[in-house]
Amino acid sequence: MVEAVLLELRALSTDVDRLDEAAAQRFGLNNTDLRALDIIDRQGGASPTNLAKALGLTTGGVTTVIDRLEAAGYAHRHPDGRDRRRRVVVAAPRTGKAREAVFGGLMGAVRELAASFSDQDLAAIHDFLGRHREILNAHSDRLLASRPRPVPSGGVGDTRTASGGGRNASKSGPEAQVGAQR
Repeated sequence: MVEAVLLELRALSTDVDRLDEAAAQRFGLNNTDLRALDIIDRQGGASPTNLAKALGLTTGGVTTVIDRLEAAGYAHRHPDGRDRRRRVVVAAPRTGKAREAVFGGLMGAVRELAASFSDQDLAAIHDFLGRHREILNAHSDRLLASRPRPVPSGGVGDTRTASGGGRNASKSGPEAQVGAQR
């Protein structure tokens, strides 16, 4: 049963990525901006520094994300109520409306599914998911803290040509960028 659960978690990760892509398109955002908006919305606001840490970005990088969220009308910067020198990013009312339009039906179905389990089962699921997230976050932190090392080439699935280029080596401009993102 352990292996079956691990396979379901892998499949769930892929399915969530697919949902995130579809949701980002509906919001008119990229995936990073949507993740930032989700963090801001769930936490009731976030400082740029905390948001950068949660996203694994520099503060300069997160400034660009916040600028795009503001330009799209999903977030606003406000002075922090506890320290006027600091800023906090909060979700705009448009965010709740968009969230409901995109995720409302899904959340209703998931809520109904969860209600079909006993409180004891839900407590075990809650515990497992919380501990799973802790493991994921610790692993992500380790990967991000270490120097990136390329995966060795020449293995199964290596699509690079003998000239060292990938599938899009002969392409340039937007075509190469689109193909490289697949």
